[in-house]
Amino acid sequence: MKKIALCLFAFVWVAALSAQVFTRFNVPVTSGGVELLNPWAGGLNAPQWSAVDLDGDGKLDLYAFDRNGNIHLTFLNTGGFGETRYEFAPQFAANFPYCRNFVLLRDYNKDGAMDLFAHAGNEGLPAIKVYKGSFENGQLVFERIGFPQWTFDVIPVPAGGGFSNLPINPPDYPAIDDMDDDGDLDILALSSSGSKMNYYQNMATEMGYTDDTLIYKLTDDCWGKFYILPFAESLTLSPDPAECVFNFQNPEPDDVRTGGIHGGATLCTFDEDNDGARELLYGDLIYPHIIKGKNSGSPTAAWMNSQDSTFPSYDVPVEIFDFPASYYLDMDNDGIKDLITSPNKKDGSFDSRVVWFYKNVQSNEFPVFELQQQKLIVGGMLDFGTGAQPAFIDYNADGLMDIVVGNINRWLPNFQNDPFLVLLKNVGTETEPAYEVVDENWLNFKQFASVSFGFAPTFGDLDNDGDLDLLVGERFGSLFFAENIAGPGNPVSFGPIQAQWKGINVGQYSTPHIHDMNGDGLPDLIIGERIGNINYLPNQGTPEAPAFHPNPDEAPNNRFFGKINTQAPGYVTGYSAPVIIGCGGQKLLATGSEEGKIKLYEVNSDSLDGGGFTLLHNGFAGFAEGEIIRPAFASLNGDDLLDMVVGNYRGGLGMYSSPITDGCLVSAKENRPVLEAAIFPNPAGDALHIRLGEMTAATASFRIFNAIGQLVSNGQFQGQSTSVDLSRLGSGIYLIELRAGGARSVQRFVKK
Repeated sequence: MKKIALCLFAFVWVAALSAQVFTRFNVPVTSGGVELLNPWAGGLNAPQWSAVDLDGDGKLDLYAFDRNGNIHLTFLNTGGFGETRYEFAPQFAANFPYCRNFVLLRDYNKDGAMDLFAHAGNEGLPAIKVYKGSFENGQLVFERIGFPQWTFDVIPVPAGGGFSNLPINPPDYPAIDDMDDDGDLDILALSSSGSKMNYYQNMATEMGYTDDTLIYKLTDDCWGKFYILPFAESLTLSPDPAECVFNFQNPEPDDVRTGGIHGGATLCTFDEDNDGARELLYGDLIYPHIIKGKNSGSPTAAWMNSQDSTFPSYDVPVEIFDFPASYYLDMDNDGIKDLITSPNKKDGSFDSRVVWFYKNVQSNEFPVFELQQQKLIVGGMLDFGTGAQPAFIDYNADGLMDIVVGNINRWLPNFQNDPFLVLLKNVGTETEPAYEVVDENWLNFKQFASVSFGFAPTFGDLDNDGDLDLLVGERFGSLFFAENIAGPGNPVSFGPIQAQWKGINVGQYSTPHIHDMNGDGLPDLIIGERIGNINYLPNQGTPEAPAFHPNPDEAPNNRFFGKINTQAPGYVTGYSAPVIIGCGGQKLLATGSEEGKIKLYEVNSDSLDGGGFTLLHNGFAGFAEGEIIRPAFASLNGDDLLDMVVGNYRGGLGMYSSPITDGCLVSAKENRPVLEAAIFPNPAGDALHIRLGEMTAATASFRIFNAIGQLVSNGQFQGQSTSVDLSRLGSGIYLIELRAGGARSVQRFVKK
């Protein structure tokens, strides 16, 4: 049966919450007639790639660290010779430590397990932290390593008679490679001024240690002898292999010295001509191309004396707006390393064609790269650019829950906007859902691209006509509205879309949800927003004509609903995205957040206008989707657990089975007696008959809730039986709550 989250009442309560987790729920998805390999992997925006053996089978799998959300993504290599087939395997990502800015996997100690080098920005240091990898129970795990000669557990270098951290600018992506061919790993990084390359040589071999030791020293502060001018689209090369292009004899020109610090760089090294001296692939924060510097020096004395500023100019040059990065690894299982390029900027850059695959068509000794495609890996995902906000609705009235997704934006040249709604049709069954992307510009919301973006859809019966209307939040805090004129039980049919509906504006990135919060039979609004609070706007109208006071700061509205704030410590934004879970007198509120947690609150019905709600859970185990997450709940496979689809800032979706139970059952902490009651027929036509068992003479009451938890009918009756008129209700699944003499019963029925 289709069931939706907003109809749940039971929950394994506070004491058991910490033991419960979200688990991945795999549902097939097709797009354009092709089944997506990794539909629920969550999308990609700024992935950094490394080859890695995740499960200890000796075959190199694939790892990505996406700067958008600081998220680890792991993929098992299931391809054969010449194939690029990587299947999403999130169970391995749970073993990776929290990281920010960059991650490189390299086997520095040559034990067959990749080690992890990452920026220490989350610890407040512009430095590199290192984790040693090993295999436990068939999975790669990590342990932080220390550096006893330095105060912090980051890579140190000699400085001023002591030590300092090896500095890495937060935007940059360094190169970690054996630059001098002595068997250990060296580090190449942009200088603090952003104008030259610092070469940090691993001195382990030179000092008589084994090559699995990390002892670094700055041995060249102008590696390659070139210079990077601010806003330049090429390198300034030196004519002298022994001198930096600018030195004491040839100082920087005045316009260079005053040009400011360079913005950022990505580095990748490889040997193009088998001479042992590694070439450099350089990506710049403000330049869409990759620059290849040709190294005509030696492994110990690099000298770039020629360049290709639109590499590979012999094929299709890289053109990624902005901040391209390069990765050298074998992607197609032929034993020859290929080239991958992706953006390294977390937002405001390419967010769809983010994995350019250049196949090496020659050899590792003399590589030649030819572009194969620009959406490798990400082409097998549901990815809508930047940001994703899902909502459930049975749009075609077939009894199965479909999904509508709004995105924040998708990159287009010349700073144009590309926001839209996408419709995913459920083409499965009541117990085995499956989705098909059937409309990538549903209801033509692209028509508003010139004035708005950041679309956040939700559905509810705002005019009491038995069908679900559409409400969409947007970047500037107002709402779009479209009335469903189809009537009960029919596929949706929306009237004209109204912008800035009823003058409501909550600030920025409004994320609305429709629910009768105060139990007066009128659908109210709760609206999340960018700063992390939640706005409550009670309905002041009638069942057929909703009315709301547009100013969230004025009564009867409450701008700080439940005193909820989803800001993480140190943040000034929170991106709340509320959903009400509940029916009857008790409700739960789940909200997404900028930091990537699902926060769960128990709603206090006596505190709607100013009191606080009880925080039941501040984030569930087994759940990691990145930042700015936005959830929607439904039970998709007929069991008693709600499933969740969640959007994230990378523009993709994750699918989970949640630890939350559906069915409007009595909470385990209640001692309310169960009311004996029978309802028939089921499925019902235009009338539902109720018969109660032995009871007191107390008046009995009933309330009927639709598939998204809205109250659609209620009443009272005396005696042991009555009939309820269902003629106004559309086809679908409903829940009826019966109360009498302190006893309660909740049952599900189908309206034909």
